[in-house]
Amino acid sequence: MLGIPRRDGPRAARRPRLLSKPDVGCDTPAAMPPPLPCPTSTDPARVRLRVALVEDDRDQAERVIAALVSAGHDVAWFEDGTRFMAGGREAGHELFLLDWQLPDTEGIALISWIHRVVGRHAPVILFSRFDDDERIVEALAAGADDYITKPIAPPVLLARIAAVTRRFQAGAVPPLLVELGPYRLDGTRRELAREGQRIEVQPKEFDLAWHLFLHRDRLVRREELAAAVWGRDLAGAARTLDTHLYMLRRKLRFAESGLRLSNVYREGYRLEVSTLAEPAEPADTADTTG
Repeated sequence: MLGIPRRDGPRAARRPRLLSKPDVGCDTPAAMPPPLPCPTSTDPARVRLRVALVEDDRDQAERVIAALVSAGHDVAWFEDGTRFMAGGREAGHELFLLDWQLPDTEGIALISWIHRVVGRHAPVILFSRFDDDERIVEALAAGADDYITKPIAPPVLLARIAAVTRRFQAGAVPPLLVELGPYRLDGTRRELAREGQRIEVQPKEFDLAWHLFLHRDRLVRREELAAAVWGRDLAGAARTLDTHLYMLRRKLRFAESGLRLSNVYREGYRLEVSTLAEPAEPADTADTTG
């Protein structure tokens, strides 16, 4: 878990049921999954996808699973981000459906993890109960291929899946490139440059910079960074996170380039464009030992 206590407690041990096929269920092991594989239709006329669903609301998950199964898809259901990152790395999923609000992280943080660890060969659709333009723009800017507002209508879900699948089959995969001010991050080559000059960074430093630049102008929580970059909870990555941020500040010299990486006390960080000329940022005091 990523530092946030589970709300559902014993509910995780219950047996989910497919609403469209009430006599068939997906057993949930008491320990860490394997993911929950659900049966599918065998209609050969339908395109069959391997779908990863990350959703902690059991009722919502059952409705989504029922719709997917009726359309002929295989579904692996994960109830939180930790289980998904543990079981979704090598599963060969062809579509990712993520809830925005999870017990241990945010679905938007998992997008970066998917692109970095799994790859960009499969579309990502984000679910959320929020329907404001700001959230939708944030999700799409973070790399989501579509955004669906809850409650999810099964016909709309299946139509959106068909649409994003057609785009990916046609090769419409967005480029792995982020630019802000004088900085350019190339996700394909995993290179970071400032004013055209390459900056040597370690792999995790690049991942950290990628996530911060991708989510610029919003608060990125420390728990989110730990999950997206290291794939584990903050308790196991706090010192490493501080050390990498210290090194990243030194190498990128944000203040000299009109950017500011603000430290929001006990919350996280916000990368933003400075509106006023500011003095150079004070050096972080990071414990780089151990």
